[in-house]
Amino acid sequence: MRERSLFWRKFHNKTASILSAASALLGIFILAWILYTVLLRGFSALNWAFFTELPTPPGMSGGGLANAILGTVIITVLATVFGVPIGVLAGIYLSEFGQDSKLAGLVRFFSNILMGTPSIIIGIFVYAILVVPVGHFSAYSGAAALAIMMLPVVARTTEDMMQMVPAAIRESSLALGAPRWRTT
Repeated sequence: MRERSLFWRKFHNKTASILSAASALLGIFILAWILYTVLLRGFSALNWAFFTELPTPPGMSGGGLANAILGTVIITVLATVFGVPIGVLAGIYLSEFGQDSKLAGLVRFFSNILMGTPSIIIGIFVYAILVVPVGHFSAYSGAAALAIMMLPVVARTTEDMMQMVPAAIRESSLALGAPRWRTT
């Protein structure tokens, strides 16, 4: 009886292992086939004009990604210009000056809420506040949404990095006569 049970367990184990390996190989094969097809047919479309030409009207062939690339760069730069300085300043405040204050607790609370907010909710908020009153989309509204998403990440990262500086180094800097604003 025991040998029979052992036989069936080994049989089922081998069968499941073979089916799992076959499924994995089938998935890898399909993925490789799709990737090969995309690369084979896609490389012919990748040329300098594809990246530098303006898009054509819908339904016409040709055109490029110049506007999309430029728009992405503009939105990213604007969001970084607005989001990073505010986030760094908030992180420094949280780490160095707001350890037990009510304002620091409030900033941490809102930072945690913003970090957990889905990007679609932030996008809808910015759409309602910036796009609807103006009547059209703009790079500024996209940059505002991206900056709002960047703020808590930059603030918490800055706070964590500032807290990683050992207390001995801070004390040594103060002992050598450096002012507190240079030590932190």
